[in-house]
Amino acid sequence: MSKYLVLFGFVFLSGCLARTYTLTKPRVDTEIKGNRGYLSGAPAQETVAPSRLGDTRKTSVLEIELGPHPRSSASKTLVTAPRRKAVQKEDSSQGIASQETEEIVDEIIEETTYREYIVEKGDTLQKISQKFYGTTKKWQMLYQENKDILKGPDKVYPGIKIRIPQEKQ
Repeated sequence: MSKYLVLFGFVFLSGCLARTYTLTKPRVDTEIKGNRGYLSGAPAQETVAPSRLGDTRKTSVLEIELGPHPRSSASKTLVTAPRRKAVQKEDSSQGIASQETEEIVDEIIEETTYREYIVEKGDTLQKISQKFYGTTKKWQMLYQENKDILKGPDKVYPGIKIRIPQEKQ
C-alpha cells in the first residue's frame, strides 16, 4: 500500500497534469437474450425479476498527462473596445440638434498559418498534439481542421498529409 502512495505522490510532485471526471453511460448488459445455455429445447418460462442495477452506469475516469505543460494563452488575451465617433445631426423639422454615435469597427482578419505534417507510423491525433502544442488536449482541434482529409478521429494512417495550425504568440 505504501508503494502506491509513494508512486501517487511522485506523479503529482513531478508536475504532471491529472484530470478526473465521471461518465454516465447506458447499461446494455441487463437484458437476457438467447437460449440462456440450453443446448436443446426451450428454456422454462420464468418471470425475470426487475434489475436493481438501473438503466445507467457511472464510470470514474482518471487521465494523467506527463511532461511539461505550456501556460494557458487564454489569460493573455487582450480585448479592445471598438472606437466611437460623435456625429452632430440637425433635424430640420424641429430645429433640435441630436447627437448620434456611429460605430467604427476595425475588422481585423487574422489568417491562420498552417504547417504541413506527414503522419508517421504509430501517430495518433493526441500524439501529434503533444508534439506540436505540448499537450494532448488539442487533438479535437486538429481533427476539426482536417475533417476533409480524415474520415474519423481514429482513422489516422501513415503517409497522410494534415494541416497543423500554428499558435499565435
